Amino acid sequence: MTPHQPWFTAAAVVGTFHAVSSLYWAVGGDLLVGTVGAWALAWRSESPVAAALTLVGIGAVKLAAAWLPAVAARSGGPRGAFRVLCWCGAGVLVAYGLANTVGANVALSGAVGPVDDLMATRGHAWLWDPLFLAWGLTLGTGLWRTRRLRPVPRRGDAAVGEDLTSRT
Repeated sequence: MTPHQPWFTAAAVVGTFHAVSSLYWAVGGDLLVGTVGAWALAWRSESPVAAALTLVGIGAVKLAAAWLPAVAARSGGPRGAFRVLCWCGAGVLVAYGLANTVGANVALSGAVGPVDDLMATRGHAWLWDPLFLAWGLTLGTGLWRTRRLRPVPRRGDAAVGEDLTSRT
């Protein structure tokens, strides 16, 4: 295990919780579905096949997004275009999780008026969106800690891009 793999593993665990929840709801489970919103219950009852297929797809994407960086971390972390994709994913997770966590908590404070769906707002304020934020932060930390630093030239060293073999 690389010294930074625990960050990727933590991100994978948080992402897996999100994925398993989607898959559980896809097969008809009801635990915590009300914390997503009343619309989710209505959608499942009105279009059960479409809801199940969509939730299976969402769960599969979440599982892949959770575990592919952790698998890549075994060899030092994601590289190349996959690393860029992971950075984009971490950024989206952090922005989405932070904005919705703050927004839901502001709504719960009463600052914007009464809350229509208290259970869903609490679910987003205290569970789902903080988990998105945690997923993005742990993934971003793993990426940051596995970055490859370029050496900074010191005075007297070759200029960046200069061929050291041509010096006499």
